[in-house]
Amino acid sequence: MADPGVVLRTAGLSRHFGGVRAVDSVDLEVRAGHIHCIIGPNGAGKSTLFNVISGMIPATAGRVVFQEETITGKSPQAISRLGLVRSFQTPRVFAAMTVLDHVLLASRERPENGARSREALARVGLLERGDMLAGDLAHGEKKRLELAMALAMRPRLILLDEPTAGMNAHESEAIAGIVREAASTATVVVIEHDIDFVRGIADWVTVLHKGMVLREGTIAEIEQDQEVRRVYQGDIG
Repeated sequence: MADPGVVLRTAGLSRHFGGVRAVDSVDLEVRAGHIHCIIGPNGAGKSTLFNVISGMIPATAGRVVFQEETITGKSPQAISRLGLVRSFQTPRVFAAMTVLDHVLLASRERPENGARSREALARVGLLERGDMLAGDLAHGEKKRLELAMALAMRPRLILLDEPTAGMNAHESEAIAGIVREAASTATVVVIEHDIDFVRGIADWVTVLHKGMVLREGTIAEIEQDQEVRRVYQGDIG
């Protein structure tokens, strides 16, 4: 019997590129309401896993189940309509479009309404930037804008791919607060390299290595695991 507390599940999920097994038979369960972090060395298959889950690229084998519906093979648009949305390592914004218009586009609200879009901007601290062109935002603000766009869609699950990439410690701390707040209304799965950031937000951690799940547990358990420390060459904790 399916566990009603699990919002996302993968079973034997694989993605091969020729002879390279970027994602290799990954079984993953994400519990509703959790902040679930996925960590691992460069090349571990983290972003490829997100790409397969979100429909950006097809799976070679296995399946993805979201809210008890199999979504393997569905388009990114169909998956997002079901309530699973994602961000990318590099912010994808239109330089000549205003901040508010980005969020209105994501939420499909009309400009004369826009209450949900403005609420999303307020949640990420960008409400006062609404009339600015997105191209004039700083890097960290562009990452916040992507978060606002995701929140405005009122998702059940948000996939965040390295939300603190290119940020300083102060900016990362602010993003941690936004992610924790976002988790009050949606389940969040985060790919992240910054262990300090993970330490501050994670309910559960999955470690990927060579496309496979190496370990899972709390961040305290992960930091003490000798195999994880070996894979990171001691650079964890």
